[in-house]
Amino acid sequence: MYTGNTAEVLIVNGIGIFLMFFLYRTIIENNEKHFASDRIFDAMIWLTIGGCLAEALSFVVDGRLFTGDRLCSYLLNSFCFVGTCILGFLWCLYVDLRIYNNLARTRKKAGVLAIPLMINLALDIVNLGGCGIVFSISEQNVYERGSLVWVAYVTLFLYFFYSIFLSEKSKRQGFRIRFFPIYYFMVPCIIGTIVQGLVYGVTLGWTSVAITLVFTYIQIQARNTFVDSLSGLYNRRYLDSILRQHKSSPRFSVGGIMIDVNDFKRINDKCGHSAGDQAIRDIGQILSESLPENGIAFRYAGDEFIVLLRTEGEKEIKETMERIRYNTRKVKAASDVDYDLSFAMGYSKFDPAKEDIEIFLTNMDASMYADKKRHYEQYAATK
Repeated sequence: MYTGNTAEVLIVNGIGIFLMFFLYRTIIENNEKHFASDRIFDAMIWLTIGGCLAEALSFVVDGRLFTGDRLCSYLLNSFCFVGTCILGFLWCLYVDLRIYNNLARTRKKAGVLAIPLMINLALDIVNLGGCGIVFSISEQNVYERGSLVWVAYVTLFLYFFYSIFLSEKSKRQGFRIRFFPIYYFMVPCIIGTIVQGLVYGVTLGWTSVAITLVFTYIQIQARNTFVDSLSGLYNRRYLDSILRQHKSSPRFSVGGIMIDVNDFKRINDKCGHSAGDQAIRDIGQILSESLPENGIAFRYAGDEFIVLLRTEGEKEIKETMERIRYNTRKVKAASDVDYDLSFAMGYSKFDPAKEDIEIFLTNMDASMYADKKRHYEQYAATK
């Protein structure tokens, strides 16, 4: 039984809850709710609110006898146990999406990443039967840690260190100049988790998460200067930075695809600018789900987009273009919009030793316009 100052526990977790409501209100006021990564971040906020509340209440009811006392203690502590693992899982998904901006890739990774979470969930369900392998609640409603409580801490650290691996891997791949300082989240959470794990009665875990989510949000705002708010793709500023970096220190071969929406003006004129905005969002989804792991997409200007691929030959470039066309047809079949999306696409290889960035962009542009010319010729032939 914890015999410390319950008031301190309530204050610390109350601060965490206050920070999360403040952060969520800030996000709402900024109208930042478009993409999968935003929804994951929201889920972490609400999970942290639940964790702070459950942790505080678990200390309040510990050792107190009332109707349903043990059931209440089991449920509160079970939420805290599984919640820490869910947090680590969501954090890994969030980092993956923020680094690669590739929803299809993140979905594939989610199944494997969920395995440690499922193990902890299974342990928690078994523990609810009263075996005490994770924690036990005595007849006096007193909480005691079990022999396998460490599994949740290990799982959380595995998730944390996997996110560091993702960040470092993205740097080696070369297409990511920088990701938000991942240690802003990692270090306080690790310290809080270790202290709480070693010293029962110290409640730093969930509140440290609340503080670091605020830090992370601040850092993400700086990073968002590189993101197009409508499509969710990286913007031209980020493209220019990557191309300059590759020009000055090339480490691998790069191919590029330039994409232009066919008859985009007709979409705006026929369906209105709100439909045009929705088309840009659809394109962001299409490109995010079409790229291989070594690809990155940008909104170049207006209805023009660019994809960069780390590749040696043209085969992967052409496969990516075909995947874009396939996913475009799939999105059209699944939606009820009044417009048809189709793209003119052209590609080129970038040889920084022999050509300037502008030449690379010009070559892609010329290839794309050749495809667009064919589109208009086919359209005119049907008239």
